[in-house]
Formats: sequence, structure tokens, C-alpha cells
Amino acid sequence: MLFPGSNVEVSFLYTLVYIVAMVMALFVAMPFHEFAHAAAAKREGDYTAVAYRRYTLAFHRHFDWRGFLFLLLFRFGWAKPVPIDERNFRRGKKSKFFVSIAGILANLILGTVFLFLQLLIYRFFPKVFAIPVYGFLLEMFLEISVSLNFMLVFFNLLPIYPLDGYKIVESFCKYDNKFLDFMKRYSFIIFLVVAFTGLYSLFYEMTAGLLYTGLFKLFTWILGF
Repeated sequence: MLFPGSNVEVSFLYTLVYIVAMVMALFVAMPFHEFAHAAAAKREGDYTAVAYRRYTLAFHRHFDWRGFLFLLLFRFGWAKPVPIDERNFRRGKKSKFFVSIAGILANLILGTVFLFLQLLIYRFFPKVFAIPVYGFLLEMFLEISVSLNFMLVFFNLLPIYPLDGYKIVESFCKYDNKFLDFMKRYSFIIFLVVAFTGLYSLFYEMTAGLLYTGLFKLFTWILGF
């Protein structure tokens, strides 16, 4: 039994373990995303994140309560953006593109690694997940980590200010681009539309679903399921 005890105790323990797993996943995914931006900016000549003590994996340095609230309510959210001064970039717009996409790539790598690790344990060490409480905690942590990191990938690809997707598009456009001006001017309204109409959920299911299915088939083939 994963959770010994009465039905009430089991339900409470299940909920508690799930919450702990969610917090653990957040403590990895969000700081890793922002640290990737800081590391990329440093490599491109900007040490602003270092000066503001954001060149770190410490969760509390990157926590944003609004992004966390959105994550709980709408299944997408964000961390506190790393401070960056583009005037310090060595390669101009090329540097901006590299720094902007760094966080997305970081979460893509994390999500892929966690998915592979989850399937690896299922294939060769399935009894690990059967360990009371701790096995379930590990299973939930890996499952939530995959979902959370892929969510951060595709959410940040949206070209809405101030998300990474906006900055990526900006790195290819002139400064007076009308599309970028519109997305920046009405970003809050666009966020509300995306949140309350379910557009992001549809976008996520289509994109992340395809990625997950492709990686799942690849890894199960590699592991010999």
C-alpha cells in the first residue's frame, strides 16, 4: 500500500504529497529558467543579473507571486524576470535572441530529462514507485516536473510582452514594428483573453501534446518497452 491508514488519512496524505511534489518541481523549473537567462546574459557581456544577485538557482530570488497565482488558477505562470541591460550585449540582437531563448531551452532540457528518468525507473526499477509515500512522492515529482517544464516552454514562446517569445520576435524586428507595439501596449488584456477563453489550454494541448507523444515513443523504443 502506498498510503496505509483510513480513507480520510489516505486522502489527506495523498493531497499533502502532491502539494510537496508540486513545490519541489517549482523549486527546480522556475529558478533553472531564470538562471539560464542570467548565465546567457553573462556570456554575452551583461553582468546586470550578477550585480542584482540573480545569477543563482535559489528559488526565493526568482519568485513572483503574480506568476505563481496565475499558475495555480490558470495552469500557466512565470517567475520574476532577470534584470538585463541590452546595451552591454557584445553581439546586439544576436545576443538578445540567445539570452531570450536560453530559459526556454533550459526548461525543454529539464522536461525531457525528467520524462526519460521517469520512464527509465518504470522500465528497470518499477518497485521504487511502490515504496509507501516516498515512491509516490518521486513519481508525482517527475510527472509534475515534465508537465511544468513543458508548460514553461510553450507559455514563454507566446509573443506577448514581456514573455521570452516577444523578445525572440523582437530580436528579428525593427524597433518600430507595429505588431510588437500592439502586443506590448495591450499585453495585460491579451493575458486575460488567453487565460479566460482557454486559448492557451488549446495551444498547450496541441504543442506540448505532440512533443510529449514524440518523446514518449522515442524513449520507450530506446528503453525497450
